[in-house]
Amino acid sequence: MIISASRRCDIPKYGKKWLLENLIQEYVNVTNPFNRNQIKKVSLKSEDVDLFVFWTKDCSDFTDVLDYLKSKNIKFLIQYTINGYPPEIEPHTGNTEKIINNFNDINLRYPGSVLWRYDPVILADSFDLKYHTKKFSYIFQNIKHSTARCYTSFFDEYRKNKKFIAAYNVNINDFSKYEEILTEFDNIVDGSDVKLVVCSEPVNYISYKNVIKGACIDKDYINEVLALNIQGKRDSGQRKFCSCVKSIDIGDYNQCRTGCKYCYACNNN
Repeated sequence: MIISASRRCDIPKYGKKWLLENLIQEYVNVTNPFNRNQIKKVSLKSEDVDLFVFWTKDCSDFTDVLDYLKSKNIKFLIQYTINGYPPEIEPHTGNTEKIINNFNDINLRYPGSVLWRYDPVILADSFDLKYHTKKFSYIFQNIKHSTARCYTSFFDEYRKNKKFIAAYNVNINDFSKYEEILTEFDNIVDGSDVKLVVCSEPVNYISYKNVIKGACIDKDYINEVLALNIQGKRDSGQRKFCSCVKSIDIGDYNQCRTGCKYCYACNNN
């Protein structure tokens, strides 16, 4: 079983105490976000959990949880988002340089466990091709020796970010503009050991040198790097082009306090 913690909220940044308590009691009660009366008890016993996948923008106060998992011989993978958007749309992400240092420190402490996300790519008047090329290049140069992959995807419209789209005149129609950015990213990582993985997008992979088909929860990568034997099927509950293997998400919507204006999981507008 793979535990996702979480696509819905930043548990490493805001839910460490809660998660530790549940790890110690070896189970967690998960509320169905679409039916609040439906609660499922999910085992967190080491014999039941193959892997934790964490999703975060700040893992600087989470090493005690990672050490606990390691002591229980439970493997983990960290999807760590560093995109450096300004505080006007990411009010509580924190200092980019501090986050970069934490990313590198985690890789030193737990080699191969952390993967970079530059996600989502927002194309708008304030965030054009030049902006993303400069920002991506800066972050890449500072973490390229600490990650094997960079996951990226293009901004998608959801009910909770419609006001953000209007306020910033976000491009949600012209996919070719996003392909131009991906070409720039491809050129930036060329010659390194970092591969670009495009998440849930209809990309023509043969058009790029360093873009590969994969998934955020990629069983082939997990089995190779973490020496596991995950055999699960594709998670049918995800988006159309998502190739992630099935997992159980233990987070909840409207719990993250980072306040990203473009978020699909929280009402931040």
